[in-house]
Amino acid sequence: MFRSATSQDIDNLYDLLIDDPRFAAEPARSTLRKNLNSMRKKGRRLDQDVAAQLLVWEKDGKLAGCLINSAIARNAGNEIWQIALLPEFRGQGEGSRMHNALLAHLHPRVDIFARCNPQAQVALQMFLRRGFLPLDSTDAGVQILKLPKMGAPVTGQLQARQDLEAFVEVPV
Repeated sequence: MFRSATSQDIDNLYDLLIDDPRFAAEPARSTLRKNLNSMRKKGRRLDQDVAAQLLVWEKDGKLAGCLINSAIARNAGNEIWQIALLPEFRGQGEGSRMHNALLAHLHPRVDIFARCNPQAQVALQMFLRRGFLPLDSTDAGVQILKLPKMGAPVTGQLQARQDLEAFVEVPV
């Protein structure tokens, strides 16, 4: 079950996310905690100044992981910017349950985008199994993916230029 992150969650979420390659270089590494707090308090990512939700995934009342639902451009588009599980919850289907809960709300309504670093092969496979389409990859090998909203025509989904809908929050 998702809930909004609290100030008591920030240290645990920081520890969970800091090993992601997106935070390996400065200034992202040193500003991660500030960015998490901005998402928690203001619903904004500082690094891109876009709307974002910092969501905690719980299992049996314990923090099991997190997800950041982020706009792509100012109040437009939905991207799974981060998805992570604590090590003790991995390999038990908990990541799939978290992912499915997110898609149950967003997928029928909006296109969902995701980016996967080359090291995130488990996440990439999880996205592909759920029907995400590969759109592009960056020079650094980051895969850009899209899951079209329910009922969207297949033609035109893989265009280089994507039309973005208004950002949609996940209810908590």
